[in-house]
Amino acid sequence: MPMKQMVLIFMMFIAGCPSLERSETSTAKPREVLIVYTGNLLAELKPCGCSQEEDQGGIERRMQYLKDIRREHPHILLVDTGDHFKEPTRQGKLKAETLLTATEQMEYDAVALGDRDLLYGSKFLKDRTQIPWIAGNLMIDHFEPARSRVKIFPNGLKVGILAVADPGLFYGHISLSIEDPKQTVLNLITPMRETEKPDLIVLLTHAKRESALNYLNLEGVDIVINGHMDTDSDDIDMAPVRKDGRLFVQSSPRGQKMGELRVQIDADGNKSFKHNLVKLDSSVKFDSEMVKLYEQYNEKVEAIFFETLAGKRNKSKQSVYAGETVCKTCHPAEHSVWSGSGHGRAYDTLRKINKAFDPECLVCHVVGFNIPGGFISELDTPGLKNVQCEICHGPGRDHASSPESGFGNQATEACKQCHVKNHSPRFNYAKYWPRIKH
Repeated sequence: MPMKQMVLIFMMFIAGCPSLERSETSTAKPREVLIVYTGNLLAELKPCGCSQEEDQGGIERRMQYLKDIRREHPHILLVDTGDHFKEPTRQGKLKAETLLTATEQMEYDAVALGDRDLLYGSKFLKDRTQIPWIAGNLMIDHFEPARSRVKIFPNGLKVGILAVADPGLFYGHISLSIEDPKQTVLNLITPMRETEKPDLIVLLTHAKRESALNYLNLEGVDIVINGHMDTDSDDIDMAPVRKDGRLFVQSSPRGQKMGELRVQIDADGNKSFKHNLVKLDSSVKFDSEMVKLYEQYNEKVEAIFFETLAGKRNKSKQSVYAGETVCKTCHPAEHSVWSGSGHGRAYDTLRKINKAFDPECLVCHVVGFNIPGGFISELDTPGLKNVQCEICHGPGRDHASSPESGFGNQATEACKQCHVKNHSPRFNYAKYWPRIKH
């Protein structure tokens, strides 16, 4: 047989050999996407800083982390599981507005809706058109977030994103109707797989952990990222759960940690997951843009504080508090111990961080804030600064006028009002008492 014919036959054999095609395909480098997730923020713009172990999170560190990780990784999917807000107060709404502005600048790919996100009504969310809201089973009056999203990365990977919420969490919302979440997921996955053909499907759920884990059983779902907190002191189990090649994770409380899921998909469609949690602690620098945004928030809080002073002055009456100078008259030894403690310098700690006007801080750093006869301002009521005797022992003006034994013997219960998990996670009365024993 002539040489040219032999070469031609050999080339045709190679071109049509399926086993060689599979060999070449299987050696192709897996494509990768880094999923970064947050949730359960509860309007935590910045940690209060009362304890080192809880000094994590905040918009200033989160933005810096995002800028750093985006420089390191070319293919990032940034998602949030909802519950951005906390309470319907004037300051709470100011925090919510600031947080949404920060969210816009952080350029999320999908932001799910939790039950707390409807705290200020649908228009409050609808006006934030730069935020990619997503809600598969929530039908909200005058607001139509996307039911699903698909993102295509430069490396060719295509990721589908869905979001559903547990109807049981949305009691009392009259402008809302909710479809069955599991059926919604199935209804959305089918057309997505037929038309978009995603390589990966990520489901954002807003539910209690036990309910959300069930979504790992749904065919077509690859990753479930869940978020929900009943209170801001809830413990969150953030350990990943693997089942039948699928993965379940939960968002960190109050944005303290950034969740990372490094997903690799090979040419045969096989997926591998690597999970990591990044603490947003003091090792992460503050982003300058977010520093300015937080300063603007602070200025507005300060304006509200001074705006309300006149009303408080007009309502002031005979105080029920005696003040530490009166207590000192009969209890000099105890007063000396108090003066050298952190309680005796509590107000100064606020001044050092420019927070002596913040109502959320003042309530635990002065006597009787927002209570008739209590602290108004440093100029109006200088004798009620700091965590004084009457914070623990109760108002003492009557006691000072007519002393009797047994006054304030329930002081241990008062500690729990400010030494809560978020501010003092390691608080233990038996261990803390020796520091101020008197």
